[in-house]
Amino acid sequence: MKKFLATLILSFICYAADAAVKEHGKIDSVQCATGGLEAYREALNYLEKNPKKNTVVYLACDTNDYSNYNWNWRHGKNLEKLHKKSYKDCLKNAKKYGTGDCFLFSVNDKVVWELSEEKAKILNTLVAKIDEHDEEKFTSSDPPGKFVNYQDNDFIKYKEQKKLNYKNPKDKITGRNLYDQEDITDDYQMHAIYVLASDSKDKQYDVKGVIEKIVLQGNKLLKSKTKEKQFRLDLTKEGKLDVSFLRVSLTKKEINKHDDGTVYLAATAVRNGFYDPKKIYTIFYQDRYKREWGQLGDVILATPSGNVEIQMGVTYLGTDRGTSEAYIPHVHEIFHALGFVQLCAPGAVVEKNSRWGKNDHLSYPGDIMSDGGGKNIDSKKKEYYGHSNKDCPMDLRKSVFLEPTEKDPQLPPRTNSCRVTRWTKEYNHQRALDCMAKLNF
Repeated sequence: MKKFLATLILSFICYAADAAVKEHGKIDSVQCATGGLEAYREALNYLEKNPKKNTVVYLACDTNDYSNYNWNWRHGKNLEKLHKKSYKDCLKNAKKYGTGDCFLFSVNDKVVWELSEEKAKILNTLVAKIDEHDEEKFTSSDPPGKFVNYQDNDFIKYKEQKKLNYKNPKDKITGRNLYDQEDITDDYQMHAIYVLASDSKDKQYDVKGVIEKIVLQGNKLLKSKTKEKQFRLDLTKEGKLDVSFLRVSLTKKEINKHDDGTVYLAATAVRNGFYDPKKIYTIFYQDRYKREWGQLGDVILATPSGNVEIQMGVTYLGTDRGTSEAYIPHVHEIFHALGFVQLCAPGAVVEKNSRWGKNDHLSYPGDIMSDGGGKNIDSKKKEYYGHSNKDCPMDLRKSVFLEPTEKDPQLPPRTNSCRVTRWTKEYNHQRALDCMAKLNF
Protein backbone atom coordinates (compact mmCIF):
# COMPACT_ATOMS: atom_id res chain seq x y z
CA MET A 1 0.00 0.00 0.00
CA LYS A 2 1.16 3.55 -0.72
CA LYS A 3 2.56 5.28 2.36
CA PHE A 4 0.25 8.07 3.48
CA LEU A 5 1.52 10.71 5.92
CA ALA A 6 -1.15 12.69 7.73
CA THR A 7 -0.89 16.48 7.77
CA LEU A 8 -2.00 17.62 11.20
CA ILE A 9 -3.00 21.24 11.74
CA LEU A 10 -1.59 22.44 15.06
CA SER A 11 -3.86 24.04 17.57
CA PHE A 12 -4.16 24.38 21.34
CA ILE A 13 -7.62 23.27 22.37
CA CYS A 14 -10.93 24.49 21.25
CA TYR A 15 -14.23 22.75 21.20
CA ALA A 16 -17.19 24.10 19.35
CA ALA A 17 -20.57 23.51 20.96
CA ASP A 18 -22.35 23.24 17.64
CA ALA A 19 -20.19 22.00 14.80
CA ALA A 20 -20.99 22.41 11.14
CA VAL A 21 -20.26 20.31 8.08
CA LYS A 22 -16.53 20.45 7.22
CA GLU A 23 -15.58 21.87 10.62
CA HIS A 24 -12.27 20.37 11.71
CA GLY A 25 -12.07 18.53 15.01
CA LYS A 26 -10.19 20.47 17.70
CA ILE A 27 -10.46 18.25 20.77
CA ASP A 28 -6.84 18.17 21.96
CA SER A 29 -6.77 14.49 22.94
CA VAL A 30 -4.70 11.73 21.33
CA GLN A 31 -7.08 9.13 22.76
CA CYS A 32 -10.00 10.82 21.04
CA ALA A 33 -8.19 11.33 17.74
CA THR A 34 -6.94 7.75 17.75
CA GLY A 35 -10.56 6.63 17.50
CA GLY A 36 -10.72 8.20 14.05
CA LEU A 37 -7.81 6.07 12.84
CA GLU A 38 -10.09 3.03 12.65
CA ALA A 39 -12.17 4.68 9.92
CA TYR A 40 -9.13 6.38 8.39
CA ARG A 41 -7.49 2.98 7.87
CA GLU A 42 -10.58 1.70 6.06
CA ALA A 43 -10.67 4.85 3.96
CA LEU A 44 -7.03 4.38 2.91
CA ASN A 45 -7.71 0.79 1.92
CA TYR A 46 -10.59 1.99 -0.23
CA LEU A 47 -8.49 4.76 -1.84
CA GLU A 48 -5.76 2.29 -2.72
CA LYS A 49 -8.23 0.30 -4.82
CA ASN A 50 -10.20 3.37 -6.01
CA PRO A 51 -7.65 6.19 -6.45
CA LYS A 52 -10.08 8.39 -8.43
CA LYS A 53 -12.70 8.42 -5.67
CA ASN A 54 -12.95 10.51 -2.47
CA THR A 55 -13.38 9.68 1.20
CA VAL A 56 -14.27 11.67 4.32
CA VAL A 57 -14.23 10.67 7.99
CA TYR A 58 -16.24 12.37 10.74
CA LEU A 59 -15.57 11.70 14.41
CA ALA A 60 -17.42 12.44 17.67
CA CYS A 61 -15.85 12.12 21.14
CA ASP A 62 -17.36 12.39 24.59
CA THR A 63 -15.30 15.16 26.25
CA ASN A 64 -15.95 13.59 29.66
CA ASP A 65 -14.70 10.20 28.51
CA TYR A 66 -12.45 10.22 25.43
CA SER A 67 -12.67 6.42 25.16
CA ASN A 68 -16.35 6.88 24.23
CA TYR A 69 -16.44 7.84 20.56
CA ASN A 70 -18.08 7.05 17.26
CA TRP A 71 -17.24 7.72 13.65
CA ASN A 72 -18.63 7.53 10.15
CA TRP A 73 -16.87 7.49 6.83
CA ARG A 74 -18.17 7.77 3.29
CA HIS A 75 -16.71 7.21 -0.15
CA GLY A 76 -17.71 8.24 -3.66
CA LYS A 77 -17.16 10.80 -6.40
CA ASN A 78 -19.05 13.87 -5.14
CA LEU A 79 -17.06 15.24 -2.21
CA GLU A 80 -19.73 17.75 -1.15
CA LYS A 81 -22.39 15.07 -0.86
CA LEU A 82 -19.99 12.84 1.05
CA HIS A 83 -19.45 15.57 3.67
CA LYS A 84 -23.16 16.06 4.21
CA LYS A 85 -24.04 12.37 4.39
CA SER A 86 -21.15 11.36 6.63
CA TYR A 87 -21.73 14.26 9.01
CA LYS A 88 -25.44 13.46 9.20
CA ASP A 89 -24.85 9.76 9.90
CA CYS A 90 -22.17 10.55 12.47
CA LEU A 91 -24.55 12.90 14.30
CA LYS A 92 -27.25 10.24 14.33
CA ASN A 93 -24.97 7.77 16.11
CA ALA A 94 -23.48 10.44 18.35
CA LYS A 95 -26.94 11.26 19.64
CA LYS A 96 -27.57 7.57 20.29
CA TYR A 97 -24.32 7.02 22.20
CA GLY A 98 -24.02 10.44 23.84
CA THR A 99 -20.68 11.32 22.28
CA GLY A 100 -21.37 14.98 21.51
CA ASP A 101 -20.97 16.74 18.19
CA CYS A 102 -19.27 15.43 15.05
CA PHE A 103 -16.20 16.99 13.47
CA LEU A 104 -14.21 16.36 10.33
CA PHE A 105 -11.30 13.99 10.95
CA SER A 106 -9.90 13.40 7.46
CA VAL A 107 -10.41 14.07 3.76
CA ASN A 108 -8.92 11.43 1.51
CA ASP A 109 -5.37 10.75 2.79
CA LYS A 110 -5.15 13.99 4.80
CA VAL A 111 -5.92 14.02 8.53
CA VAL A 112 -7.26 17.47 9.42
CA TRP A 113 -7.97 16.98 13.13
CA GLU A 114 -6.24 19.83 15.02
CA LEU A 115 -3.92 18.96 17.89
CA SER A 116 -1.21 20.68 19.91
CA GLU A 117 2.32 20.15 18.57
CA GLU A 118 3.30 17.46 21.07
CA LYS A 119 0.13 15.45 20.56
CA ALA A 120 0.25 15.91 16.80
CA LYS A 121 3.65 14.18 16.78
CA ILE A 122 2.19 11.22 18.66
CA LEU A 123 -0.72 10.88 16.24
CA ASN A 124 1.61 11.25 13.25
CA THR A 125 3.62 8.32 14.59
CA LEU A 126 0.46 6.23 14.87
CA VAL A 127 -0.63 7.19 11.36
CA ALA A 128 2.78 6.24 9.96
CA LYS A 129 2.34 2.75 11.41
CA ILE A 130 -1.01 2.15 9.71
CA ASP A 131 0.61 0.56 6.69
CA GLU A 132 2.77 -1.75 8.79
CA HIS A 133 1.38 -5.28 8.83
CA ASP A 134 1.97 -6.92 12.20
CA GLU A 135 1.27 -10.65 11.85
CA GLU A 136 1.39 -11.03 15.65
CA LYS A 137 -1.74 -8.87 15.88
CA PHE A 138 -3.72 -11.54 14.06
CA THR A 139 -2.96 -14.36 16.47
CA SER A 140 -5.27 -15.58 19.22
CA SER A 141 -5.44 -14.03 22.69
CA ASP A 142 -4.06 -15.66 25.84
CA PRO A 143 -6.85 -17.01 28.09
CA PRO A 144 -5.91 -18.61 31.45
CA GLY A 145 -5.11 -22.32 31.23
CA LYS A 146 -3.80 -22.02 27.71
CA PHE A 147 -0.14 -22.54 28.62
CA VAL A 148 1.49 -25.94 29.10
CA ASN A 149 5.11 -26.28 30.23
CA TYR A 150 7.21 -29.28 29.30
CA GLN A 151 8.66 -29.12 32.83
CA ASP A 152 5.28 -29.74 34.47
CA ASN A 153 5.22 -32.90 36.58
CA ASP A 154 2.31 -34.41 34.64
CA PHE A 155 3.75 -33.67 31.20
CA ILE A 156 4.45 -36.62 28.87
CA LYS A 157 6.71 -36.23 25.83
CA TYR A 158 5.14 -37.38 22.58
CA LYS A 159 8.04 -39.79 22.08
CA GLU A 160 7.34 -41.35 25.50
CA GLN A 161 3.57 -41.81 25.34
CA LYS A 162 3.89 -45.48 26.28
CA LYS A 163 4.30 -44.24 29.87
CA LEU A 164 0.59 -43.35 29.90
CA ASN A 165 -1.74 -45.36 32.13
CA TYR A 166 -5.52 -45.72 32.28
CA LYS A 167 -7.04 -43.50 34.99
CA ASN A 168 -10.04 -45.81 35.13
CA PRO A 169 -9.16 -49.55 34.89
CA LYS A 170 -12.54 -50.23 33.24
CA ASP A 171 -11.42 -48.15 30.23
CA LYS A 172 -8.83 -50.77 29.32
CA ILE A 173 -10.66 -52.76 26.66
CA THR A 174 -9.67 -54.70 23.57
CA GLY A 175 -8.96 -52.54 20.54
CA ARG A 176 -8.36 -49.32 22.55
CA ASN A 177 -5.10 -47.38 22.60
CA LEU A 178 -3.94 -44.70 25.02
CA TYR A 179 -1.28 -43.45 22.68
CA ASP A 180 -0.42 -42.87 19.05
CA GLN A 181 0.41 -46.18 17.34
CA GLU A 182 3.41 -46.75 15.09
CA ASP A 183 3.05 -44.73 11.89
CA ILE A 184 2.91 -46.37 8.48
CA THR A 185 4.13 -43.17 6.79
CA ASP A 186 6.44 -40.30 7.72
CA ASP A 187 4.21 -37.79 5.95
CA TYR A 188 2.15 -35.11 7.73
CA GLN A 189 -1.16 -36.62 8.85
CA MET A 190 -4.26 -36.10 10.96
CA HIS A 191 -4.66 -37.99 14.23
CA ALA A 192 -7.95 -38.54 16.08
CA ILE A 193 -8.46 -38.55 19.87
CA TYR A 194 -11.56 -39.82 21.66
CA VAL A 195 -12.03 -37.89 24.93
CA LEU A 196 -14.22 -38.58 27.96
CA ALA A 197 -14.80 -36.59 31.15
CA SER A 198 -13.91 -38.31 34.44
CA ASP A 199 -17.56 -39.32 34.96
CA SER A 200 -18.54 -39.96 31.33
CA LYS A 201 -20.20 -43.26 30.56
CA ASP A 202 -17.96 -44.95 28.04
CA LYS A 203 -19.87 -45.41 24.78
CA GLN A 204 -16.75 -46.89 23.14
CA TYR A 205 -16.96 -44.66 20.05
CA ASP A 206 -13.30 -45.41 19.35
CA VAL A 207 -13.50 -49.22 19.24
CA LYS A 208 -17.01 -49.34 17.73
CA GLY A 209 -15.94 -47.37 14.66
CA VAL A 210 -18.01 -44.23 15.33
CA ILE A 211 -14.99 -41.89 15.30
CA GLU A 212 -13.60 -43.55 12.19
CA LYS A 213 -16.95 -43.15 10.41
CA ILE A 214 -17.06 -39.40 11.24
CA VAL A 215 -13.51 -38.84 9.97
CA LEU A 216 -14.13 -40.82 6.78
CA GLN A 217 -17.32 -38.81 6.17
CA GLY A 218 -15.24 -35.65 6.49
CA ASN A 219 -12.79 -36.96 3.92
CA LYS A 220 -15.64 -37.93 1.61
CA LEU A 221 -17.02 -34.38 1.80
CA LEU A 222 -13.60 -32.88 1.15
CA LYS A 223 -12.94 -35.14 -1.83
CA SER A 224 -16.39 -34.55 -3.36
CA LYS A 225 -16.23 -30.76 -3.04
CA THR A 226 -12.62 -30.24 -4.13
CA LYS A 227 -12.62 -33.07 -6.69
CA GLU A 228 -9.02 -33.89 -5.72
CA LYS A 229 -8.02 -33.68 -2.05
CA GLN A 230 -8.64 -35.27 1.32
CA PHE A 231 -6.93 -35.29 4.72
CA ARG A 232 -4.03 -37.70 5.02
CA LEU A 233 -5.13 -39.88 7.91
CA ASP A 234 -3.06 -41.51 10.61
CA LEU A 235 -3.77 -45.22 10.01
CA THR A 236 -2.76 -48.43 11.72
CA LYS A 237 -0.86 -51.21 9.98
CA GLU A 238 -4.24 -52.87 9.40
CA GLY A 239 -5.46 -49.81 7.48
CA LYS A 240 -7.88 -48.68 10.21
CA LEU A 241 -8.03 -45.14 11.62
CA ASP A 242 -5.62 -44.76 14.53
CA VAL A 243 -7.76 -43.35 17.36
CA SER A 244 -6.23 -42.58 20.75
CA PHE A 245 -8.20 -42.61 24.01
CA LEU A 246 -8.07 -39.94 26.73
CA ARG A 247 -10.10 -39.60 29.92
CA VAL A 248 -9.57 -36.19 31.58
CA SER A 249 -9.69 -35.43 35.31
CA LEU A 250 -12.63 -32.97 35.29
CA THR A 251 -16.28 -34.08 35.40
CA LYS A 252 -18.80 -33.20 32.70
CA LYS A 253 -20.28 -30.53 34.98
CA GLU A 254 -16.86 -29.04 35.71
CA ILE A 255 -15.99 -28.91 32.02
CA ASN A 256 -19.29 -27.17 31.27
CA LYS A 257 -18.58 -24.57 33.96
CA HIS A 258 -15.02 -24.07 32.74
CA ASP A 259 -14.37 -20.62 31.24
CA ASP A 260 -12.85 -22.33 28.22
CA GLY A 261 -13.51 -26.04 28.27
CA THR A 262 -12.17 -26.40 24.73
CA VAL A 263 -8.78 -25.05 25.75
CA TYR A 264 -8.82 -27.38 28.76
CA LEU A 265 -9.39 -30.43 26.55
CA ALA A 266 -6.69 -29.38 24.07
CA ALA A 267 -4.21 -28.56 26.85
CA THR A 268 -4.83 -31.94 28.49
CA ALA A 269 -4.18 -33.65 25.15
CA VAL A 270 -0.88 -31.78 24.81
CA ARG A 271 0.09 -32.75 28.39
CA ASN A 272 -0.47 -36.36 27.37
CA GLY A 273 1.97 -36.12 24.49
CA PHE A 274 -0.35 -35.22 21.61
CA TYR A 275 1.84 -32.57 19.99
CA ASP A 276 3.81 -34.48 17.35
CA PRO A 277 5.05 -31.78 14.92
CA LYS A 278 3.94 -33.84 11.92
CA LYS A 279 0.37 -34.33 13.21
CA ILE A 280 -2.75 -32.18 13.22
CA TYR A 281 -5.13 -33.36 15.95
CA THR A 282 -8.88 -33.69 15.88
CA ILE A 283 -10.53 -34.23 19.29
CA PHE A 284 -13.94 -35.85 19.67
CA TYR A 285 -15.41 -35.15 23.12
CA GLN A 286 -18.20 -37.64 23.76
CA ASP A 287 -20.50 -35.32 25.71
CA ARG A 288 -21.93 -31.81 25.62
CA TYR A 289 -20.09 -28.55 26.20
CA LYS A 290 -22.44 -25.59 26.61
CA ARG A 291 -24.09 -25.02 23.21
CA GLU A 292 -21.01 -25.69 21.13
CA TRP A 293 -20.86 -28.09 18.21
CA GLY A 294 -17.18 -27.53 17.63
CA GLN A 295 -14.42 -25.13 18.61
CA LEU A 296 -10.73 -24.51 18.05
CA GLY A 297 -8.49 -25.76 20.86
CA ASP A 298 -5.60 -23.35 21.23
CA VAL A 299 -2.56 -24.08 23.44
CA ILE A 300 0.89 -22.55 23.95
CA LEU A 301 3.51 -25.20 24.75
CA ALA A 302 6.69 -24.01 26.46
CA THR A 303 9.51 -26.16 25.02
CA PRO A 304 13.26 -26.17 25.84
CA SER A 305 13.86 -23.91 22.83
CA GLY A 306 10.86 -21.57 23.15
CA ASN A 307 7.07 -21.38 23.01
CA VAL A 308 5.07 -22.93 20.17
CA GLU A 309 1.35 -22.56 19.60
CA ILE A 310 -0.58 -25.78 18.99
CA GLN A 311 -4.07 -25.61 17.51
CA MET A 312 -6.41 -28.58 17.18
CA GLY A 313 -10.05 -29.10 16.30
CA VAL A 314 -12.55 -30.11 19.00
CA THR A 315 -15.92 -31.63 18.05
CA TYR A 316 -18.68 -32.12 20.64
CA LEU A 317 -20.70 -35.29 20.12
CA GLY A 318 -23.24 -34.80 22.93
CA THR A 319 -25.39 -32.29 21.06
CA ASP A 320 -28.95 -32.93 19.91
CA ARG A 321 -27.56 -33.57 16.42
CA GLY A 322 -25.74 -36.67 17.65
CA THR A 323 -22.90 -38.10 15.57
CA SER A 324 -24.51 -38.29 12.12
CA GLU A 325 -23.33 -34.84 11.02
CA ALA A 326 -20.34 -34.47 13.33
CA TYR A 327 -18.08 -34.51 10.28
CA ILE A 328 -19.15 -30.90 9.57
CA PRO A 329 -17.67 -29.30 12.73
CA HIS A 330 -14.76 -31.75 12.50
CA VAL A 331 -13.76 -30.44 9.05
CA HIS A 332 -14.57 -26.84 9.99
CA GLU A 333 -12.32 -26.84 13.07
CA ILE A 334 -9.44 -28.58 11.31
CA PHE A 335 -9.55 -25.88 8.62
CA HIS A 336 -9.25 -23.33 11.45
CA ALA A 337 -6.30 -25.22 12.93
CA LEU A 338 -4.59 -25.07 9.53
CA GLY A 339 -4.87 -21.26 9.58
CA PHE A 340 -8.12 -20.53 7.76
CA VAL A 341 -10.03 -18.49 6.90
CA GLN A 342 -7.30 -15.88 6.48
CA LEU A 343 -8.62 -12.36 7.09
CA CYS A 344 -7.47 -11.22 3.65
CA ALA A 345 -10.16 -13.42 2.09
CA PRO A 346 -12.69 -11.17 0.30
CA GLY A 347 -15.62 -12.73 2.14
CA ALA A 348 -14.16 -12.72 5.65
CA VAL A 349 -16.63 -11.44 8.26
CA VAL A 350 -16.07 -7.80 9.23
CA GLU A 351 -16.12 -7.09 12.98
CA LYS A 352 -15.11 -3.45 13.38
CA ASN A 353 -14.91 -3.53 17.17
CA SER A 354 -13.06 -6.85 17.49
CA ARG A 355 -9.38 -7.53 18.10
CA TRP A 356 -8.78 -8.29 14.42
CA GLY A 357 -11.40 -6.06 12.79
CA LYS A 358 -12.66 -9.24 11.12
CA ASN A 359 -13.07 -12.89 12.05
CA ASP A 360 -11.97 -16.13 10.42
CA HIS A 361 -15.38 -17.11 9.03
CA LEU A 362 -17.06 -16.21 5.77
CA SER A 363 -19.81 -13.61 5.77
CA TYR A 364 -22.22 -15.56 3.55
CA PRO A 365 -24.05 -18.86 4.14
CA GLY A 366 -23.52 -22.22 2.49
CA ASP A 367 -19.78 -22.68 2.97
CA ILE A 368 -18.36 -24.94 5.64
CA MET A 369 -16.41 -21.90 6.91
CA SER A 370 -19.46 -19.63 6.95
CA ASP A 371 -20.75 -18.16 10.20
CA GLY A 372 -24.03 -19.94 9.59
CA GLY A 373 -22.45 -23.19 8.43
CA GLY A 374 -22.80 -25.18 5.21
CA LYS A 375 -21.18 -27.99 3.25
CA ASN A 376 -19.57 -26.17 0.33
CA ILE A 377 -15.79 -25.76 0.29
CA ASP A 378 -14.94 -22.46 -1.40
CA SER A 379 -17.07 -23.35 -4.42
CA LYS A 380 -16.04 -20.23 -6.37
CA LYS A 381 -12.35 -20.68 -5.48
CA LYS A 382 -11.88 -17.11 -4.29
CA GLU A 383 -11.60 -17.33 -0.50
CA TYR A 384 -9.26 -20.00 0.87
CA TYR A 385 -9.04 -23.06 -1.41
CA GLY A 386 -7.41 -22.99 -4.87
CA HIS A 387 -8.00 -19.23 -5.03
CA SER A 388 -6.15 -16.61 -7.11
CA ASN A 389 -6.22 -13.79 -4.56
CA LYS A 390 -2.71 -12.31 -4.72
CA ASP A 391 -3.16 -10.56 -1.38
CA CYS A 392 -3.67 -13.95 0.33
CA PRO A 393 -0.61 -16.23 0.01
CA MET A 394 -2.14 -19.02 2.10
CA ASP A 395 -4.04 -21.66 0.15
CA LEU A 396 -5.67 -24.66 1.83
CA ARG A 397 -5.13 -26.61 -1.39
CA LYS A 398 -1.39 -26.56 -0.59
CA SER A 399 -1.69 -27.79 2.98
CA VAL A 400 0.82 -30.49 3.89
CA PHE A 401 -2.01 -32.34 5.64
CA LEU A 402 -3.94 -32.90 2.39
CA GLU A 403 -3.20 -35.60 -0.14
CA PRO A 404 -1.99 -35.74 -2.81
CA THR A 405 0.63 -33.21 -1.67
CA GLU A 406 1.47 -30.16 -3.78
CA LYS A 407 5.03 -29.38 -4.93
CA ASP A 408 4.99 -26.16 -2.91
CA PRO A 409 3.21 -27.34 0.28
CA GLN A 410 2.28 -25.08 3.18
CA LEU A 411 2.22 -25.53 6.93
CA PRO A 412 -0.03 -23.39 9.14
CA PRO A 413 1.45 -19.84 8.87
CA ARG A 414 3.67 -18.86 11.81
CA THR A 415 4.81 -15.55 13.26
CA ASN A 416 8.30 -14.97 14.69
CA SER A 417 6.93 -16.03 18.09
CA CYS A 418 5.67 -19.32 16.57
CA ARG A 419 2.01 -18.36 16.85
CA VAL A 420 -0.46 -19.28 14.10
CA THR A 421 -1.47 -16.07 12.35
CA ARG A 422 -4.79 -15.41 10.63
CA TRP A 423 -3.25 -12.86 8.27
CA THR A 424 0.15 -13.35 6.76
CA LYS A 425 1.33 -11.10 3.93
CA GLU A 426 4.08 -13.51 2.90
CA TYR A 427 4.15 -17.21 3.70
CA ASN A 428 7.47 -18.24 5.27
CA HIS A 429 7.83 -22.01 5.02
CA GLN A 430 11.23 -22.15 6.71
CA ARG A 431 9.93 -20.21 9.71
CA ALA A 432 7.04 -22.68 10.03
CA LEU A 433 9.49 -25.60 9.87
CA ASP A 434 11.72 -24.00 12.49
CA CYS A 435 8.76 -23.57 14.84
CA MET A 436 7.72 -27.19 14.38
CA ALA A 437 11.31 -28.32 15.02
CA LYS A 438 11.04 -26.90 18.55
CA LEU A 439 8.57 -29.68 19.34
CA ASN A 440 11.24 -32.35 18.78
CA PHE A 441 12.56 -32.66 22.30
